[in-house]
Amino acid sequence: MGHCRISWFQCTIFSAISESHLHLDYVFTADMGEQNDSGTLFEGIQRWSESKGNITVEQMKERIYKGIRKEMLQGVQAIRTHIDVTDPTFTGLKAALEVREEVKDILDLQIVAFPQEGMYAYKGGAELVEEGLKMGADCVGAIPHFELAREFGEKSIHKTVELALKYDRLIDVHCDETDDTQSRFLELLNALVLMEGIGMKTTASHTCSFGSADNSYAFRMMKLLKKSGINFISCPTENIYLEGRQDTYPKRRGLTRVKELNDNGINVCFAQDSMSDPWYPLGNGNMMMILDHGIHIAQMMSPEEIANALDLVTLNGAVTMNLMICRTSCLRHRKISSDFLWNGNPALLWDAARISFLPMNPMYFGYTFTHRIKSG
Repeated sequence: MGHCRISWFQCTIFSAISESHLHLDYVFTADMGEQNDSGTLFEGIQRWSESKGNITVEQMKERIYKGIRKEMLQGVQAIRTHIDVTDPTFTGLKAALEVREEVKDILDLQIVAFPQEGMYAYKGGAELVEEGLKMGADCVGAIPHFELAREFGEKSIHKTVELALKYDRLIDVHCDETDDTQSRFLELLNALVLMEGIGMKTTASHTCSFGSADNSYAFRMMKLLKKSGINFISCPTENIYLEGRQDTYPKRRGLTRVKELNDNGINVCFAQDSMSDPWYPLGNGNMMMILDHGIHIAQMMSPEEIANALDLVTLNGAVTMNLMICRTSCLRHRKISSDFLWNGNPALLWDAARISFLPMNPMYFGYTFTHRIKSG
């Protein structure tokens, strides 16, 4: 879907890659503090909390730009970044808002006001999220499974929907990012957005516990998820790395039910999540690598699934981000600054396009080759 072939190049040009879940304020911070020895989500949050106060706005902007460059060199033209607002100085948010304005002509950059340390586990967290929205964040974020008790997690979901309605924002919740099968905040989130009619503006990120849930429960939920129109994001490399840490064997993969969601016509996409931070030591902005890992881990490699695999990092991500993109579009037309990406050397554009996607064997161009394109 949405792919074209250029006769004289005999290469595939496909819809722009959408990076729907990334933490640009965390990129390349893995060496800032103590290592995450347990390799768990929760120790990662602790390590970030210990080190985040030592970063200035300018340092944060420099890091954000570094992450954006890596992504765009791999064909990404839309990024949704979660920015930690459990920081009364709003260092990360201030930096991200400045960058969003500076790159608006070449990149769709969405910002989530994300309470990394919890809306209620962090004192005043809910108020900080609301202030982040007032400052200009595009989406309301939450992390209910990190709250101090189930009741506070549920309260954070109610607050998220309340804020989204109040400020007319999108929703993207770090939802049930745990192997704990009793973590079922997805059910509450879906019910609330279904009743409010905002399911298509809502995203449930991770939902790892749904991958471990009882099949009878999952069967019931699939019908409700499809009814609401909620979107899902799976971060395959990060989820398989962080989850299953309390398992011996059999050891869970940690992903949500990507294949089943897709088979039921529910919008689901893949994302990278991290680049060398306290949660994940690797990552380089190459969404083709994420797609490669994702279709293997989710066992989505039938001929039909392979033929449609690119949708998981292109069109489906754009739908998740509520971008105004026609699903049959071949290119998103952008004015790319050579100074920004290529340092004035056009050869770098060709090299980036030619080399980045060798594993999948298409070539991608961020420029507007609209003439002599034939559908196929």
